[in-house]
Amino acid sequence: MMQMAKRMKFSVVGLPHYTIWHLYEPSVDDIRHMEEMDKERKAKEAKEKEERERMERIKEQFDNPSTQWDQDKSDIRDMAAKEVKEGEAKKPAEM
Repeated sequence: MMQMAKRMKFSVVGLPHYTIWHLYEPSVDDIRHMEEMDKERKAKEAKEKEERERMERIKEQFDNPSTQWDQDKSDIRDMAAKEVKEGEAKKPAEM
């Protein structure tokens, strides 16, 4: 390891075995910290899942108003076009 680092023109300071030892043997504090992080991650995932399910329930309870709005818009356009045609039809007859 040390020879490879020197070949790559890195300076080697300290004990290389210390790093290797800690890579494979975490301390008790490290293990506790990892367990706490795992609990926090699981709690966060559960909270996100609950939030998604709540939003799904809300979406299921309420209808999508856009389809009704589209139908209303087309009805309004049809009524406006009908009024314009009726207005045009009355003008030449009155003259």
